[in-house]
Amino acid sequence: MALEYLYNFGLDSRDVEEIAEYIDEEVYTELGLFEGLVIENIRYMKDFGVSNYAQVVLKFPDIFLRDAESFKNIFSKFDHDDLIQKVEKNPAVFKKMVEFVDNN
Repeated sequence: MALEYLYNFGLDSRDVEEIAEYIDEEVYTELGLFEGLVIENIRYMKDFGVSNYAQVVLKFPDIFLRDAESFKNIFSKFDHDDLIQKVEKNPAVFKKMVEFVDNN
């Protein structure tokens, strides 16, 4: 399974290699199998206004395997501008937002 489709979102071959190095084989396979879902979720984040979405993909690719409705739900729980500002300062904040939504 190749993740070259991520090149369309500002990642390069080194980024894809880094993703492969830090995730388990199952997640890597799912990123290839569910390309359409991952693309839909990345586009949603990009269209929402998060300019550093590629950094979020690089650090937390498994988040983009969530079903589209669940993924969009994360964004609905936070103030639009606040979410963008916080994620742009630190991509790890998005992971915390996901965890918050999952646990509440």
